[in-house]
Amino acid sequence: MTDPILKVQNVSKRFGGVEALGDVSLEVKRGSITGLIGPNGSGKSTLFNVITGFYKPDSGSVYFEGKRIDGLNPNEIYNMGIARTFQIPRLFGSLTILENMMLSPKGQKGESLLKAPFKKVWLEEELQIATEVKHLLKEFGMDGLYNLPASDLSGGHIKMVETSKGILGRAKLILLDEPTAGVHYAIGRNLFEYISYLRRTRGLTFFIIEHKIELLFDYVDYVYVLHMGRVLSQGTPEEVASDPKVIEAYIGGA
Repeated sequence: MTDPILKVQNVSKRFGGVEALGDVSLEVKRGSITGLIGPNGSGKSTLFNVITGFYKPDSGSVYFEGKRIDGLNPNEIYNMGIARTFQIPRLFGSLTILENMMLSPKGQKGESLLKAPFKKVWLEEELQIATEVKHLLKEFGMDGLYNLPASDLSGGHIKMVETSKGILGRAKLILLDEPTAGVHYAIGRNLFEYISYLRRTRGLTFFIIEHKIELLFDYVDYVYVLHMGRVLSQGTPEEVASDPKVIEAYIGGA
């Protein structure tokens, strides 16, 4: 668990006259759960958008498994093995849980214009994906709900489904943007238990933005703190929690 799966080197991003990120450098170790915290507007989601190709950095570079990715589009980065969730869930409410999750695997034969008309070509693969989805749902206690419309899910279940979609996409690194936002504290802890379980059983790496710091610190190995677009502090949860600069950034209201 010592080699970095993700490296961000001297990344800067401006929007007009506003510096959203300034010379940000950080690493996420393979197999780790790494946290990213900071006051509102500190650049956390902007950094995730740069890593996943939604924004291009003005300067600096991003590497995934040793390969530079900051010039790639989001689909190419996803295909390399980086998945992410957003602050606002992005499920299709009119589709069932099963149908939503079956959209995640990459390169499905049924998505090809040449192969789609020939059901025999893609039916077996689709049945295999459906079986895998049902097994995943059973792992986190949602078996029997796969035919439920996504619009009927609770907030906690939606977050679990979104996290699991990365597994179906064969992600190696999953970026979670405020996974416990809008859910009860106890449900948030269940979600973090599930994240820890996925790290332990599947060897996944997680990079997590979270405002419930006391909850995050119970599960992460390492934490970065962004403030005004720059890395203010980094270290273990204990080191970061006792850093006077971090305390000032939060309590000082800057």
